[in-house]
Amino acid sequence: MAAQIVQRGPDLPVQARPYRTIGPFDADSIPAGLWLQHELKAGVWGLLSVEEGNIRFCWDDQRGGERLLSAGETILIPPAAPHHLEREGPVIIALTFCTIAENRRRLTRSPPLPCCAA
Repeated sequence: MAAQIVQRGPDLPVQARPYRTIGPFDADSIPAGLWLQHELKAGVWGLLSVEEGNIRFCWDDQRGGERLLSAGETILIPPAAPHHLEREGPVIIALTFCTIAENRRRLTRSPPLPCCAA
C-alpha cells in the first residue's frame, strides 16, 4: 500500500528527484533543530514520513495551521515554508530531500542542513 502524502502548497515538480535521506529518528533522536522554526532552502522540497506513532507538523507562516501525522503518512514540505515539529509521544520519522537536476550539484556540495547536523 502506498503512503498517503498530505500537502499544503505547491506540488512537488514532476522532474524533482531525491538527493538525500536522513533518519530514521525516534522521538529522542530527532535533530533538535526540527523542533524549532526552520525552513528548507530554495529549490528543495522535503518529504517527512511517519513510520511509527504520531507527530504534529506545524506551519509557521502567515497562513499557519498544523497537522497531526500518523504512521503511514508523509507530508510534502515546500521550499522556504517556515515550520516545526511538536512531540506527540513515541514516533519514528525519516526525511527525504528532493530537488530538480539543475539544483542537485549545488546542494550535494553544501554543508549539512543546520537543523540536521550531528
